[in-house]
Amino acid sequence: ATADRWDPLHDELKRSSYFYGYYGSLTEPPCSEIVSWRIIDKPAFISKNQLKRMKNTLFNHVDVNCHRTSSHFEGSVARPIQDQMGRPIWHCTSEDFAPDN
Repeated sequence: ATADRWDPLHDELKRSSYFYGYYGSLTEPPCSEIVSWRIIDKPAFISKNQLKRMKNTLFNHVDVNCHRTSSHFEGSVARPIQDQMGRPIWHCTSEDFAPDN
């Protein structure tokens, strides 16, 4: 990737090997309950320009037929917060990993 392109797999974006997780659903129609979500447990800070570029990619991306590729809810790609419906949320840490030896 070049310096002016956002790379979601760049080493500097990996702040932690640990995460929170839960089972949920897609945030866009058909909102199927087929997702195993993982959220890194340490925030990554970004500049205003990086946020602007990410929003442009998310909200203005079009496919080869010039159709927008994302539905929106009040300027967000996420639908309204849903009830947890008794689903557990877990935190994966070093205690959850066995040593290699």
